[in-house]
Amino acid sequence: MATARLQLPQKFDLATIFDFAQELDYYVYHDALKLIFPSTAFFAPFSMLFLASKFKSMRERNPDLQLDCNGHKEHSYAAHMGFFQHLGFDHGREVGEAWGGENYLPITELRRDSLYETPSDENFELADLIQRHADKLAIMIARDREKNRDMYDVLSYSIREVMRNVFEHSQSNRLYYCAQYWPKSHKVEFAVADFGVGIRRGLGENPNFRFATDKEAIEYSLLPSVSGKTHLPRRSEVWFNSGYGLYMTSRLARNGGNFVLASGSTGIHLSRRTKNNYKTSFPGTVLRFNMDIDEIGSVSTRLTQFRKEGTQIAKTIAGSGNRPPSAMSLLLRRDYADGKL
Repeated sequence: MATARLQLPQKFDLATIFDFAQELDYYVYHDALKLIFPSTAFFAPFSMLFLASKFKSMRERNPDLQLDCNGHKEHSYAAHMGFFQHLGFDHGREVGEAWGGENYLPITELRRDSLYETPSDENFELADLIQRHADKLAIMIARDREKNRDMYDVLSYSIREVMRNVFEHSQSNRLYYCAQYWPKSHKVEFAVADFGVGIRRGLGENPNFRFATDKEAIEYSLLPSVSGKTHLPRRSEVWFNSGYGLYMTSRLARNGGNFVLASGSTGIHLSRRTKNNYKTSFPGTVLRFNMDIDEIGSVSTRLTQFRKEGTQIAKTIAGSGNRPPSAMSLLLRRDYADGKL
């Protein structure tokens, strides 16, 4: 029986965990893995979701793979957040079980069909239902919608856009997310992962955006008016796919924070002034936005600024069709709700 002891990294920075994900591919078809957890490692939401989802994908490729852990009892935060259950080891809370805690969201599965909560929801477009779910998550982190208006606005908008991206492009009917807000530093981190077709295949549905590498596809996906569906006729005047969602969200995150996107063999990290590429291995797509709430200011103002800049950028992108951003990729929830949901 092919078994192996595998020491997890001492630190979980992007370079380390992206490299570790490549190493894990060697062990996919082993019979058993014993994971050795270092006592000093700190699990932020993205590192937890990325690593646990990577192990989950390994088990989906090899359902007979047995996982055991050593040193895991020292990581109570990860256990509480559902990390161990998500990767496939029976320890800590189940995925989504710790729902509703102050300033955090545990690793949680969201299925497309769960968005339809009542029979009347069939009358709404999927993006409307995603918005409703995003609003719920935003208020759970912000706690007070009026007192923490900027935080609520940026979370409601950004969560909606990254979830729309999964359900509209990945061909996956489920996603996983988690988040944490640190009140003392006023920083928030949100991470989402799916096991869909990945960015390169998703963009490749548009004949204008077929790329030879994951790196090129990821970089183009963050440009305005680039999407796997912008070549199709509009099905909605409100929610039509304009290719601005990831662009706008990444711009918001980079304004005082950073943005991470990984798919297939490549990961990318963007901040206000830097860009770093990494080699990695992830089936599907995983994303993180990390924001300094004090730097956000008026979200409406930021979106207007980014829209104007994006429109000019889109004119230079061959194949984009220079499609203008949809109304919903630019407006905040409060600007169009009027009791809609």
